[in-house]
Amino acid sequence: MSQVIVTVEVRDPIGFHARPVGQVVSQIKASGLDVVIRRVGEEGVIANSPLKLLAMKVKTGETLEIVVPSDGAEAEALAVSISETINQEAP
Repeated sequence: MSQVIVTVEVRDPIGFHARPVGQVVSQIKASGLDVVIRRVGEEGVIANSPLKLLAMKVKTGETLEIVVPSDGAEAEALAVSISETINQEAP
């Protein structure tokens, strides 16, 4: 199966915390895809649950991979959007 993988370094001083986790989960649920978020070289989790993502305890400076189980422009756009949301500054 084709997939798109985008790598992102977590830059938020708090790490990958509740606000961006909630926004990422909303994006993933809206897509209807089983997107996986993982540390490089690890298995990761299907990112449709905030609890699964928060349980990863991702800290500032860690590198994550966003794996979208599809290909094409829409999959690439979703992966990039998720990576941007992870590091989006609070309003």
